[in-house]
Amino acid sequence: MRAPSRRADGGAAVVAALLIAVAAAALWQSRDLSPLGAIFPRTIGAAMLLAGGIVLWRALRGLAQESRGLPREGAVRGMLMVAVTAAWIALLERAGFAVAGVVAFFLLALLTDREPPTVRRLLGFIVVSLVVVIGFQLLFVHGLNVQLPGGKWFGSR
Repeated sequence: MRAPSRRADGGAAVVAALLIAVAAAALWQSRDLSPLGAIFPRTIGAAMLLAGGIVLWRALRGLAQESRGLPREGAVRGMLMVAVTAAWIALLERAGFAVAGVVAFFLLALLTDREPPTVRRLLGFIVVSLVVVIGFQLLFVHGLNVQLPGGKWFGSR
């Protein structure tokens, strides 16, 4: 008895190709960075390249999961997460890494949380957002000697 034929997943293949393109761009752009400054983009680029290759291979062979639909609420959350990420990228130069990062991290935490928001949870999100983003800024600026946007709106630069 033959196994049912599997169809290639065109949508997943397109997403995988985009992932591979972004990874290749990150690797290409990191060529001008210092060896220490290039560690992060090269590591993430290599991981994205590997993940994109695996997803592309699985999509073309028809090995993707059968049930891939998101519930309506999940789709809306997904679109909002993309919008927050796009806004973060757009505001990075104007608002600076710290401000744009804290706001984006906080909003993404709200969007991904499945529990009802309470004052305690919101305060926790604010604290975690500040600690993580400022921690990364300190790591990049002082540890890896990578310049991050200071922002034009708040007097930096």
